[in-house]
Amino acid sequence: MHILLILGLLATLLAPGSGLSCEECFSLGGPCSGPVLPCGPGEDACMSGMGHYTLEGRTLLIAFRSCLEPGSCRTTHFSLTFRPGVTVRANVTCCHEDGCNMGVVELPSVSSVPNGRLCPSCYVEGAGQCKRMEPLPCTGAEDHCVEFTGTLSAGNMSLTKAAAGCGTPGACQKRVGVTKYARGIFDTLTRAVCYPAPHGEL
Repeated sequence: MHILLILGLLATLLAPGSGLSCEECFSLGGPCSGPVLPCGPGEDACMSGMGHYTLEGRTLLIAFRSCLEPGSCRTTHFSLTFRPGVTVRANVTCCHEDGCNMGVVELPSVSSVPNGRLCPSCYVEGAGQCKRMEPLPCTGAEDHCVEFTGTLSAGNMSLTKAAAGCGTPGACQKRVGVTKYARGIFDTLTRAVCYPAPHGEL
């Protein structure tokens, strides 16, 4: 009996996730790479992510890798179009082995081919709601309508916006509340709506 208890304790101590090490980096403007460092207490997942934002003539690329708590690390892959010239593409992956978050992060591809669906659309920075919606033809795999209000914080940057438009099904994972993508990167949403986009006119 004592031997079984000792073996069980050893198995717990040696279980995957204890002593995990992940690549750590952050970049505004391009891909990032950094050292593989030990994770802190309660962190048993490695994540790697990239987000590409096109905002009315401005382009922002955020790349990040870090350790995360198990409940925070969620694999997600989506693209969004809020109106012509305002788009988001993102890819976040999770894994659970030393250094497994190294390597290339691929962004979702986009298509300009209409898919026959329409969504209400808007994009307003620094506002809590959209006052006016306009119909937006959806393209490619963006076959859902989305509405999001909230603030994205990354390092010293923060972006508050109210937005609506077309998105891929992966965007439906976004929820009201605080989502921690990596150390220092948070998406705080006060509104999150996602539903299959209708065909035809709005």
